[in-house]
Amino acid sequence: MSTTVTRLPVPEPEHRQVPVGSVDVLPMLAAAAWPDRTALLGDAGPVTFAELDHRISRLAAGIRTLIGGDGSVVAVSAQPGVEFAVAYYAVVRSGNVVAPVHPQLDAAVLDRLLVSVAARAVVLTGAMHDRARPVLTAAPGLEHVLLLDGADIRPGVPVCAELCDRGLLVEPRDRDENEVGAIVFGAGRCGYAKAAGRRHHELKLDAVRTGAAHGLSDRAVTLNALPSFQQGHLNAAVWTGATQVFCGSQDPGVLAGEIERHGASHCYRLPGEHPPFPVPDRTVVAS
Repeated sequence: MSTTVTRLPVPEPEHRQVPVGSVDVLPMLAAAAWPDRTALLGDAGPVTFAELDHRISRLAAGIRTLIGGDGSVVAVSAQPGVEFAVAYYAVVRSGNVVAPVHPQLDAAVLDRLLVSVAARAVVLTGAMHDRARPVLTAAPGLEHVLLLDGADIRPGVPVCAELCDRGLLVEPRDRDENEVGAIVFGAGRCGYAKAAGRRHHELKLDAVRTGAAHGLSDRAVTLNALPSFQQGHLNAAVWTGATQVFCGSQDPGVLAGEIERHGASHCYRLPGEHPPFPVPDRTVVAS
């Protein structure tokens, strides 16, 4: 598979910019183009694009060893940070379908989501696992529960990092254009979340469009202060080579300080949570 990809902007239809393969080809291409550039910066320090892609392949091998690679649905808590980005792409690279869920969901809502997508495995934060423990044993078809990271180890519940030592690296592979790679949840008529499958081509095309709409590039630094990691933001930043920095606060003063400290060009935060705050002219504030 070629790793030479024309970057935005180009005077061609946007569909021609979409690379071949499943959506996890995006970090592989980024690793080839910008191996030493920081891809993600969280509490544990910076992770380069090369390191990100390597960790994805290692975890993908462990997931494939655990549940196979035949398109099973794996729900993953979209906790902002490096761990979700690795798990998101690893599930897809293992040959399965990823279903990101909000990390603050209560047990009843999570139970409905797991049932609606027939999840075979779920990857949760420690806090989310504690809230959802009563429903995890009763969810039909749910065979495996994993923790997203090792910060809050629960006895008897494996951590994703443990799966990384169970196999060889797994590379991206070509997929049919109509094959579902991820699931998104939206509001239903009665307030219940409605699940919709997104094809690999749709996910990659959305990354191209979002990257262009937000003006992302390999010189951009995005500060992410959202409570849930949006897969559209993740894919767009990886596609364009933008660095993603995570901030756990919505406080205007904290955000302004973090923007200045990291030289952020973009900030993703909740709309309406706080009054506008002054930011450098180079910064684009998006929600």
